[in-house]
Amino acid sequence: MNNKVLRYCLLLLLTIPHFIWAQQPVSFTLKQAVEYGVSHHLSVQKSDFELEKYNQKFREELSGYLPQVKTDASYTNNLKLITQIIPGEFLGQPGQDQAVQFGTKYNASANIELSQTLIDFEKITGQKIARQHSRIGMLDKQKTVEQIMYDISNAYTVSQVAFLQQADIHNNILKIDSLLVSVQSQIDNGFANSIDLKRLQFERSNLQTRLQNAQLEYEQRMTILKYTMTFPLEEKISIETEIDHSTLSHLLGEDISINSLDIQLLQEQDRLTTLALKQMKHSYLPKLSFNFKYGILAQQNEANIFRSTTNWYPNSLASLNLSIPIFDGNYKLSKVRQLQLEHKQNELDITIQQNTVNKEVKNAKERLTINTANLVTTKESKALAEEVYALSYIQFQNGYTSLKDLLDTNTKVKESQTAYLKAILEVQSAELEFLKISGNIQSILK
Repeated sequence: MNNKVLRYCLLLLLTIPHFIWAQQPVSFTLKQAVEYGVSHHLSVQKSDFELEKYNQKFREELSGYLPQVKTDASYTNNLKLITQIIPGEFLGQPGQDQAVQFGTKYNASANIELSQTLIDFEKITGQKIARQHSRIGMLDKQKTVEQIMYDISNAYTVSQVAFLQQADIHNNILKIDSLLVSVQSQIDNGFANSIDLKRLQFERSNLQTRLQNAQLEYEQRMTILKYTMTFPLEEKISIETEIDHSTLSHLLGEDISINSLDIQLLQEQDRLTTLALKQMKHSYLPKLSFNFKYGILAQQNEANIFRSTTNWYPNSLASLNLSIPIFDGNYKLSKVRQLQLEHKQNELDITIQQNTVNKEVKNAKERLTINTANLVTTKESKALAEEVYALSYIQFQNGYTSLKDLLDTNTKVKESQTAYLKAILEVQSAELEFLKISGNIQSILK
């Protein structure tokens, strides 16, 4: 009996650590969260499938310049031979048309044919167009990845601020708890009245409600973060609570490069239009191909065509085929002019997008500069409000100030905390927006 109990206790001791480990949340830095999201996001997998489709399209175009080989075979039973009318002179009966049947009842044939394109500039350009589609697909994938990085970074930052918010509220509750003990002591010694105690209890109740709301908001933000990362929603994660602003000095520098994917996509689309125009012009050129065919044929009136005495007659041919387009009702000319107009439109779109990006980058940089300065100001205001509260608390403890004045001072602290968290959020938002617009969102992973 004792041995059974011992074995059970050992099993329990081995199981508990595993259970505790299984309940531990997975910890993510911002970089790790972004890397996880990019590697698991379904949109990225969809982009990979799209790229593979473009690769297969290139192979499809390439096949037009590779040898084409085909075979065919047939076995025919002429149930009733065709009757033809010929002049009687062929049969020694002048002036009398005769009905005769030509051919054999059973025919069999087998052929193999080889064709090879020798010159076709339209097909060569088609291969280049397929490659260009692949390049555009890679840019589309990169744009998808950058949007995912932006969304995860934004969700991560908002979650950090939500955590800091509940931490501030929790600290404020601890302040009130300390005051409750102090005021209760004063009441017991006849130096304060019950109204002060009720005022503190009311303040704590409000803070407790705010804390519950902040905790709920934090959980919701974490759920959004996990969703954005494509992380299982039923599992727990933890994030860094300290927000890093180390990239701001670089972002506010003058040497930031602009790598807008929108501009690159428009440029690649224009190259695609240029290739399509080139292909259409090449359709005016002659095409040259080579064909070779070899076959065997058997004709007889016996059903067993594969007997040893069957005579098989070979046949073969080789040919060079030249195709020269002459007139198509101006179809190609109309397509050429359409593509030329599309090219001019593309140039205008590129110019418009460049102007738009320059404007957005300038606005984002100005917004980042203003928000960064505001962050410094609110941080200083917060520190000053906390310093004033600390002095007021000492005065309250020594009876030089009233509880109402102390709570008013604490209200200033709470307001400064809210302003500071808002400033953090605005700076982080402006930073991410600047990185996204300028095409430098990848710097998050550095």
